[in-house]
Amino acid sequence: MSEDELLALIARHLPASTATVPTGDDCAVLAPKGEVAISTDILVENVHFRRDWSSGADIGWRCVMQNVADAAAMRARPMSFFVAMTIPENVTADWVEDFSWGLREACDHLYSLSGPIAIDGGDLSRGPIIVAAGTVVGDMEGREPVLRSGARPGHKIVHTGNLGASARGYELIQAGKTGKAVRLFLRPEPPVNRAIGVGATAMMDVSDGLVRDCRRIAKASGVALELDSALVTAAASPDVTLEQALYGGEDHGFLATVDGPVPDGWNEIGRVVEGTGVLVDGKQVDAMGGWDHFG
Repeated sequence: MSEDELLALIARHLPASTATVPTGDDCAVLAPKGEVAISTDILVENVHFRRDWSSGADIGWRCVMQNVADAAAMRARPMSFFVAMTIPENVTADWVEDFSWGLREACDHLYSLSGPIAIDGGDLSRGPIIVAAGTVVGDMEGREPVLRSGARPGHKIVHTGNLGASARGYELIQAGKTGKAVRLFLRPEPPVNRAIGVGATAMMDVSDGLVRDCRRIAKASGVALELDSALVTAAASPDVTLEQALYGGEDHGFLATVDGPVPDGWNEIGRVVEGTGVLVDGKQVDAMGGWDHFG
């Protein structure tokens, strides 16, 4: 198929856009109500996914979800999405259509949580492997962004979303098994509505593992984050080990600190204390854990 034919195939399944100028011209024109939050993330074949494990729709879903989680972590409502792809010659048009359907399914799911989001553009190129780079545009809608630097001693550490499910799913899929954790590994479900509305002092998307991302908030805020293993275990997804909850990544839940009651839908997992780094049950954790592309 030609590039124009592939683009038409993809566009057939995408949700309607509310942009002033939607996809189809050289550039989309958006009309946000407040300041704009922008983030980008990338999926690389055989690094982030395998085609023998994931369908095209699974990868399209992940492409959207891992990006919108970053926008929601700043309390921005995801409003627009862009995808740039490289596609090798051995990929069929059916796979590309399946990928575009995964984009649509993710947008439909998000509509029920935070409102409409559209695919407003992108690019296609031939390449040796599949690469899908997504960029999300979020609308702050007058809300103040929540940074990683606002945690203070005495604040509670809270989490919402699936915790450790992706690590458990990875373990199961390697063993040739199925189950809910496998589905969440292939298709993470960030609760963006809870992040957008939360009154947090610090917050971030948990993509690289709880301990690693706690360390990032601790460093940015100049404090230590102390996790309670019993509370972490209680907050974790079913059948998840403590190690998977602490060090597994790619769940795309949200880690935050709050100065006050635990928000609805969130779980308390520890507290902010004086010091540096991350502690579990009072003991310093030296290992970074989680995911590091270059570690």
